[in-house]
Amino acid sequence: MDYDFTHDIYGAFRAEFSMGHEALGYWLTYELRSRQTVIAELMTIIAELQNHQRMDYRMEGAEYNLLLSRDEAVVRAHALDSEFEEEQPEDNLVFYDQESTASCGLDDFIEIIEGWQSFTAED
Repeated sequence: MDYDFTHDIYGAFRAEFSMGHEALGYWLTYELRSRQTVIAELMTIIAELQNHQRMDYRMEGAEYNLLLSRDEAVVRAHALDSEFEEEQPEDNLVFYDQESTASCGLDDFIEIIEGWQSFTAED
């Protein structure tokens, strides 16, 4: 998984991830943002997971949720959990959700969060 932390044209922090992991970038950019206290709390929760003081953790966001277990981090859009009353797509059509969910191992997630914490603390 490749990623890059940059600034947009307005100077705001931005995380861009490779195909299949775009949801992680969206979650960092728009849900976690540069909120250093929330990032620090998240690092404490991750330590609790690693020390077997927690089984899992869920952070509810405006559009995406973060789900942590002792092994994995998953970012998932709320839209994927909505119940559609409409008919399912035809047999030859597939619901596209690759930009709405992403996962990685907890060790990789720690590396991402530490990098984001450092990057967003620059201002």
